[in-house]
Amino acid sequence: MLQEKDNKIYSQLPLIYGYIMRKIDYRIWAEYIYSIVADDLSKNPKILELAAGNCNLAKHLLEFYPKIIVSDISVNMLKSGLNIPVSKVCCDMMYLPFKRKFDLIFCAFDSINYLTSRKKIIDMFREVYYLLNENGIFTFDVSLEKNSLIHTKQPERSGKYKGIHFKQISEYDKLKRIHKNIFKLKMANGEIYTEIHKQKIYPFETYFELLELAGLYAVECFDAFTYDEGNQNCERIQFIVRKKNGNVVF
Repeated sequence: MLQEKDNKIYSQLPLIYGYIMRKIDYRIWAEYIYSIVADDLSKNPKILELAAGNCNLAKHLLEFYPKIIVSDISVNMLKSGLNIPVSKVCCDMMYLPFKRKFDLIFCAFDSINYLTSRKKIIDMFREVYYLLNENGIFTFDVSLEKNSLIHTKQPERSGKYKGIHFKQISEYDKLKRIHKNIFKLKMANGEIYTEIHKQKIYPFETYFELLELAGLYAVECFDAFTYDEGNQNCERIQFIVRKKNGNVVF
């Protein structure tokens, strides 16, 4: 009998990631990001995406901005976007290796929720602070508790793609505010892999507090994919962030 293997997140999932995300309209997502930042950017801005995954969002944002650097902690995810013409850097968003400054830094699809402690988020926000031009913009979205409660109403889904059978199980611990997505993949050769993806679902107010500690502030906070003011009852929130005036000493 083949042994089931526990794997680091996004080690095997890239094999089916594009399929399970096939209903996501990345073009609409890119147009939304463009709409909330375009008025404040120069014609040829320097752009960095954090947690870019398979680069599908960057692919559509290229229609507006021809040069984008993308980064992700998973080399396998970046490789799955092999044919997308962006510069790719494999790195942890808490330890960004760049020496240049950026006019726009963005992070999408609740990737910040993968930072499961306040310290990790502050570390990431401080990295953004150091890399952001004085008039630059940082925009990101986060998932709130309402979104977790909706997705756990139908906690299981399964399918088959290119010979790989998969099952996704969603769990949410309200006390610990931890959302788990558990992926089980059975390969054509019978090998079974398990990846457990954990996200921390922080209270709405927490992000404002942590931005402040990192020398940043929220210019706007939208109910995601709209221009309505966001609040704790939304499923997903879109932040538009700038640096505070003056130097910040950490």
